[in-house]
Order: sequence, then structure tokens, then C-alpha cells
Amino acid sequence: MRTSRLARRLRRNFRSLSGSSQNLLPLLFLGVLSVLVAYLGVQLFFGGAGLNHQVARAVLSLGMPRSGEFTEGTGHIDPVRSLIYLLTDLDLANPVSMVENSVSRAVRRERAERVWPERPFVFVQELTFAPDPVKPVPSGVSRQEVEARPSPRVLIYHSHNSEMYLGRPAQGRYDRDAHYVFKSQADSTITGIMEVGRHLANALERLGIPTIHETRIHDLPTLDYAYANSERTVKNLLSQHQSIEVVLDIHRDANVPDPVVEIAGRRVARLLVVVGTAESIPLSHPDYHSNSSFAERLYETANSMYPGLMRPIQIRRDARYNQHLHPSSLLIEVGSVENTLEEALLAAELLAHILAQML
Repeated sequence: MRTSRLARRLRRNFRSLSGSSQNLLPLLFLGVLSVLVAYLGVQLFFGGAGLNHQVARAVLSLGMPRSGEFTEGTGHIDPVRSLIYLLTDLDLANPVSMVENSVSRAVRRERAERVWPERPFVFVQELTFAPDPVKPVPSGVSRQEVEARPSPRVLIYHSHNSEMYLGRPAQGRYDRDAHYVFKSQADSTITGIMEVGRHLANALERLGIPTIHETRIHDLPTLDYAYANSERTVKNLLSQHQSIEVVLDIHRDANVPDPVVEIAGRRVARLLVVVGTAESIPLSHPDYHSNSSFAERLYETANSMYPGLMRPIQIRRDARYNQHLHPSSLLIEVGSVENTLEEALLAAELLAHILAQML
């Protein structure tokens, strides 16, 4: 008897709770929706200022690892903004990007069309690594043949386009001067590392090696999805250009004890090759030995040409840095945040001569 009365009482209580919950559900839904709209509004108009979300970085560190050598970041991470950008290329804090991505590619200017002032080479003619003068066009060769661009052999890109050279140590882990904060994908600002990439590409071209310098921004809005973004870019370019023999992700390092070497009386930023094997993370990279062999060959060539320019090769078991996309793909740190831009540009010119020797 007691059991049956208890059961009837529980059923009555459950019916009353069900009725009240049905009335509360619409209010609960509106409340959650209001909070979400308010949150997105803050992100849209204030860019997440004052918010410090570290969850995304912790969760994504295994999927898109970053070298401990380049630990400085942009200051704050917003997981909602980052996730939506990864999935849709829409940046909630940048209305311009939302408009850009809603316009047809056919009527939108591609980022590759933007130009910046050509920086003169800082080659000093008395240096042994100065390039040969540009050769005149041979007689009997038509202008069409000269202008016909040969197939590219080297691809240069930047997973971390925002990196800058300060000529001093970064002040704290999140020194804003160490990274430029891009406004949108259409931001035409040229950072220190992009200048170095451009200089390296020009040097290779002058040495007779056709090169692509990809300037698409990959670390907007944060560094956390940079390698996922650049992976899509590299895959697309490799599918378009089967002739590419070398793929270089050009970075600059940080917190390097001895970032400068003197070569022929000039202060030059040192170089570091990083190879990711992905052996300790759940990412596939079975052919990393090919990348490692190419890195060793580059290291040996550099040491024979410019002793002291290269730091020892760094092997990272907790990353792969998109090197699974090509057997001769490497991450190269051209100098460090402590270097000046001119020191890094000189290092880029030496790297061009090293690659020319190898190719």
C-alpha cells in the first residue's frame, strides 16, 4: 500500500514538473539566445577586448602544435571567433571580412593582386655572396619568350604572417609589437616576415629560380588555426603547380641567445631549420624522413658556404608543420625577434644562394 501511494505521488509530482517545464522552456531559450546575441555583439564592436580565453589554445595545441621557440602570441584568444573563422572564413570582429566573403570571387580583387613598394636589395657588392648583375636579354629572343613565366620551382609562404622584427627582445610573452594585428584578409600591411619572404623570392628569381611568394594571411584572427589555414593554401598551390620542388614556411624565431653571426664584416641573422615528425601526436606523417634528409642536405650546404649561419637542426616530435604535403617541405626561422630587419634580409639573400647551390 505504501509503495503504491508513493508511486502515485511521484507521478503527480512529475506531471506538475512537466507542465511547469513546458512553460519555462521558451523563456530559457530566449534567455540563452539573448546572452549569445549580447556576446557576439561585444565581439563585433569591441573585438573581444579584455576577454582572455585560453581554452581554445589548450584544446588545439595537440592538433595544431606550435614550436616552443615561437611562443609569443597575439594576447588573447576567443574560441567562438576562432572556430567560426576556421569553418567559414568570417571574422566576427571584422565586419569588412564578412562583407568580403559574401561577394563573389569574380568581382572581388584577389589578395595576390595587391602590391607594396619594392625594397632594394641590401647586397653589398664587395661581399662574396653578392649576386651577379642581371644578364641582358640575348639577341634573337622575342619579348613574348622573355615575359613567359617559367614553371615555379620554389614555394614560399607564411603560416605566421604577423611576425615582426624588433631588434630587441620581446617585452613579455605577448608583446604586441612582436606581431602585427591584421584587420582583415584585405589588410595590405606588409610585416617583417613577409618582407623577408618577398626578398628571398626576389633573390631566387635573380639567381634563375622561378619562385612563388604566397602572401595570404593565415594567422587571422589568432595563431591557433594558422597551420590549418596555411595547409589549405599549400594544398591548393601544389595542385596548381606540379613543378614545385621546394616548399618553405618562413618564420622568425624568438628568445635566441645568439641571433647574429658576422659574415664578410656584416651582421647577419642566423637561420634555423625545423623538422616536424609528428611521432608523439595523432597526426599522420609517415614520410618525415624525406623532409629530414632534405633539411640535413641544406644544413651541410649552408655550413660549407657560410659557416656559423645555421643553428643546429631542430626536430619536433610534437608537430608536423604541414611538411606531410611535400617531401622537400621545411619550416625555416630566418632570424629572431631580436634581429633587425636588415639582418634578416641579408640572411634571406644567403639562403637564396644556398638553395641555388642545391637546386
